[in-house]
Amino acid sequence: MKTLALLGLLCLTALAFALPQSADAQRPPVERSLKHNNTEHGFAKVKGLSRLGKRAQRFEVRAGDCGWDDGWSDCDNDRERSELYVKKDWRAGTDQWIGFSIYLPPDFKTSSRVRTTMGQVKMKGGPTGFTGGFPSEPGVFQMEMLADRYFLRVHVLSGPFDNVRNDIKDYNLASIRELRGKWTDFVVRVNTKTAPGTIEVYKNGTRVAAHNYNQNYAPKAYYFKYGIYRSFVSQHRGPMPTQMIYVDEVRMGRSYEKVAVEAQRRAVD
Repeated sequence: MKTLALLGLLCLTALAFALPQSADAQRPPVERSLKHNNTEHGFAKVKGLSRLGKRAQRFEVRAGDCGWDDGWSDCDNDRERSELYVKKDWRAGTDQWIGFSIYLPPDFKTSSRVRTTMGQVKMKGGPTGFTGGFPSEPGVFQMEMLADRYFLRVHVLSGPFDNVRNDIKDYNLASIRELRGKWTDFVVRVNTKTAPGTIEVYKNGTRVAAHNYNQNYAPKAYYFKYGIYRSFVSQHRGPMPTQMIYVDEVRMGRSYEKVAVEAQRRAVD
């Protein structure tokens, strides 16, 4: 009888590990961007409004919400943010997928002069250059909000590694109007496994952008940040509007199925 009981316990244990993890357990580790960027209203995990699971992440930036860190200050560089840094980077030569869902409140406002970044892939040990006479470390892309547009802004790099030229290519993803008052699911592919590479964006399961990515420069690693980040805020010609964004189901994996919300729903059901 004891042997049968032990076998039953082992079977139950194996079944428990085989079942899908909860949505919360699959999220990658994160930390707030900049050490001194910790307003109480800037970030919270909240109940009552989630895409899948019990909680969502709420970001809020008000006029003047700037932070600083060793060697950098948003306050001194015309910037405001509440942003999370994903502590799970990846190397060049991989096919990385990132999934997340966003919700904009019905009264969400943007600027027609200042871009709000909600999602970006940056590089560690990547090429450097100058923008407007100032040292620059260009990233791979930003997902930006400006007026009624949510769009992908890809950095198209050329020239010497230590004096790179940074051109841009924009791809429309959605209107701000269609994002207000509901959850929208996004999946981003950053494929540096092939030459040329590929950057793709899927919205609610449909591909809405595709870019052949220049791979002349291989950084030490890539990493993902998300939240609210707005730069050169003085160009708004007055205080920027308060912006609040909800984010849920942030996942990273090696395929679309590993990160897409609809695939997670099927696993749970």
